[in-house]
Amino acid sequence: MRLFLRLLLGLLLGSVLQPAVAADRPLLFSYEATSSQLGLSKLRDAQYADRAAFTAKVKDEILPDILRAVGVDPAKVRTELTPGGYLLRTNASLQSRVVVDDRQADRLAAALGFVFRQSSVLVSDLADANGGTGFVVVRFQKGTLTAAKAQDFFVHAADVHKGLGGGYTAFGDDMIFLNVRDGAGKPYSELSDRDFARGLRPAAMSYKGGKAKIARVGQAKAKFVSNSWRQKPNGEDYAAILGQPLVSRLRPLQERHTAMIMDAAERWGWK
Repeated sequence: MRLFLRLLLGLLLGSVLQPAVAADRPLLFSYEATSSQLGLSKLRDAQYADRAAFTAKVKDEILPDILRAVGVDPAKVRTELTPGGYLLRTNASLQSRVVVDDRQADRLAAALGFVFRQSSVLVSDLADANGGTGFVVVRFQKGTLTAAKAQDFFVHAADVHKGLGGGYTAFGDDMIFLNVRDGAGKPYSELSDRDFARGLRPAAMSYKGGKAKIARVGQAKAKFVSNSWRQKPNGEDYAAILGQPLVSRLRPLQERHTAMIMDAAERWGWK
């Protein structure tokens, strides 16, 4: 499994000396299968293992149908369940590697966000050196990066600078931090790419929970496809990307997901 993750990361962070047409290069979709939009007051404090078990079930039972609905062959998608961080919280996340063009990428991200009621889905091309988004890979000793350690380092990095507590993606023993921009091109971290990397270097050097080092610093292409569920409770922003016919096909999948998460909430006390 770890070898597969290393190979996957290698493809995503592939050398820029090997030219590729954007539509022929894999994009990475980062998202969660749990949702904070259903009034589950105790979900925030759920055990990682419980979230991971639920996420694995959703990956197997609903994700393939979402892919088919947007015209993507599930057999051509590689999805891994990994720790992922957002605003100082580490949860079980899904990372799907898919070769699609920009338009289809937006539709797939919107479909995932709509069905799983996510505030946003991150779409990134970590091999696009001209993408305008800085990234840093923090590497830990082989076989040591657990969800608990990732969360510990996440909090530690935010102690170095609060802008480093926005989010990360984990593969194997690597944590990938992206300095993602808003619609106006301003980094959410409020740090330049240089300062973003400069903050993570001392964070890695001063981390007491195990050896960590900066493995790579570079540029990528990344954006959030999002919907504010508080302001648009029916997922209107996602629906605008998807179109009504596709929304109608996805609605039953959203209802299935809701039923699954409510069953999980009963089982694990998330209500």
